[in-house]
Amino acid sequence: MSLLETIRRPDYTGSQRCWPCTAVNAALLVLLAGVLLLFSPFLAVVTLVGGATLVYLRGYVVPGTPDFAPELVSRLGLAFLFEHTGTDTEDARRSDELGDAGDDDAPDGEAVLYALFEAGVLEDDETGALFLADSFWSAWADEMATLRAADDETVAEATADVAPFDAEGGTGYGGITVDGGTHSIWLSRAHAVSDAAAMRTMDAFDVPESMRAPATEPLRMFLETCPLCGGDTEETTVSGCCGGTASIYDSPTDEVLACADCGEILYVYEDETA
Repeated sequence: MSLLETIRRPDYTGSQRCWPCTAVNAALLVLLAGVLLLFSPFLAVVTLVGGATLVYLRGYVVPGTPDFAPELVSRLGLAFLFEHTGTDTEDARRSDELGDAGDDDAPDGEAVLYALFEAGVLEDDETGALFLADSFWSAWADEMATLRAADDETVAEATADVAPFDAEGGTGYGGITVDGGTHSIWLSRAHAVSDAAAMRTMDAFDVPESMRAPATEPLRMFLETCPLCGGDTEETTVSGCCGGTASIYDSPTDEVLACADCGEILYVYEDETA
């Protein structure tokens, strides 16, 4: 193996390249080179050229870049400048969560779990494994089928109607926007269909209103069919430029629940080793 092949990291370059990561690293390199230029022009040039080469070959040089660069770019309002790819799906933008846009004093996971048990949404067996009650899954699947057949404007309106804040629905960037003035989120169409249908079904099952939005994300781990196309779901892994944990040596792999037919990622399992 040549030295170049040893340095090169294809997991973070080419079609897997994270452009926000590249841009942030480039900006930091220019800043560092500018400081060094005050003391040593030669060292500044070496740093700039060497750093740029490593960014080209490896994806980035600053440890932990995938953890902070995309969020930093987003907070600066520059996310629209980048085609931030990270999976093999057509729509690689990471969806927001309906439950993250409610009150600051949102219920914790234990309270949500208790409410779902009390309402008959969740059940467990003798081993303690959790699963959806058949009646809830049947009703949820019916609601998803209805929204799946609807156009984006109808899905946007349905999502805004069940949002945990006063909002108007719209479409943009290949998904659904929910704008409430003080809260604004973007959902992939798959997440919007799943979450709006889940909210409607939880309403029918008398789940307390404050618990519904926070429950939408964890409920997606129980999806048996895809909200987007109706295909079967499967647990699998995906690789992407921003899937690492702390440095460029980490493996960019996530355990996910995805559609076996269209590849849509529906739920990302937490890394228990993180």
